[in-house]
Amino acid sequence: MVEVPSFDMPFAARLSPHVDRVRQHTRTWVRDMGMLAGTPWTEAFYDAADFGGFGPLTHPTAGLEDLKHINDWHTWGFYVTDAFQAFLRSRNVAGGKAFVAGLKSVLSGSAPMNPAEKGLANLISRSTLEPEDSAHLVEFFDALLWELHNTAQGRVPDPIDLVEMRRRSIATELSAKLARKSVGAELPEELLRNSTMRALVDSFGDVPALRQEIVGFDHAYATGGSTTSAVLAVQQFFGCETQQAVSIVADLIAARLRQIGSIIGELPSLATEYGLDAEAKAGLHRYVEALKSWLAGELLWTQRSARFSYSPAPTRTSHRPSGLGTAAFVVSSR
Repeated sequence: MVEVPSFDMPFAARLSPHVDRVRQHTRTWVRDMGMLAGTPWTEAFYDAADFGGFGPLTHPTAGLEDLKHINDWHTWGFYVTDAFQAFLRSRNVAGGKAFVAGLKSVLSGSAPMNPAEKGLANLISRSTLEPEDSAHLVEFFDALLWELHNTAQGRVPDPIDLVEMRRRSIATELSAKLARKSVGAELPEELLRNSTMRALVDSFGDVPALRQEIVGFDHAYATGGSTTSAVLAVQQFFGCETQQAVSIVADLIAARLRQIGSIIGELPSLATEYGLDAEAKAGLHRYVEALKSWLAGELLWTQRSARFSYSPAPTRTSHRPSGLGTAAFVVSSR
């Protein structure tokens, strides 16, 4: 087992006053979508992981209705990632392709079949998706397949490739947009496409993506669940021991946080360069504060959540097939 280091966080975490109502709403929503059927989530696991508490920590200033919607999106993303573990562990490329094809078909208007598809269809019906949002969702789905192909081939990716793809596999662009919209920050598209702003979003995504690689290593990678791991990539690239690789990844996380601080310091001059008026400058400030809150809240949630440490108490049950492999069988046999 790897020793998880303590992670520094220069930003302060806050908790939404709507946390209890959001937890109640999200639990009802995932049950209605069929996500608590036991594969991959049971009700006990869901409660231990506290997916309902994620949004209230990462979007502490959002209004109740917006926060419910935001948390449903994030919870759906967690569910899809966890459900896809079935295909990674079994190296079931055909099943993984069918799973992703089903999600993509929902984007095209097809009727949903399984809980992941039902959740996506419900979210789409409650959202205003722009073409770029759909494109980012497709990138998220394709990143899952990229990991599956690597794992099926026993290939550990190059560290640079892995970092870039991890941004997609945690839907960095969509998370940043949810944060921006949650605080009503209307910013010019040309500013958002600026290289400095792009670097801000990339660094924002790298922090939780790389931290998950460490915190979830024993759960997902050391057990043979995937070869697509930043820890394994660094270990192979530098020829070092696992724990040393963990330290290098942790150092990279710290470097990304320092980079975020440096970029934030450049934003006033960038606002002047783009001729932002007072309202747009205020929006840019709110956006940056939202990203900072997101990062601080995500770390606190990760430290409190049992997503990667939950161990169900042994019980005597029937011999009904269960576990992650069941999900692969059910989806690939549709």
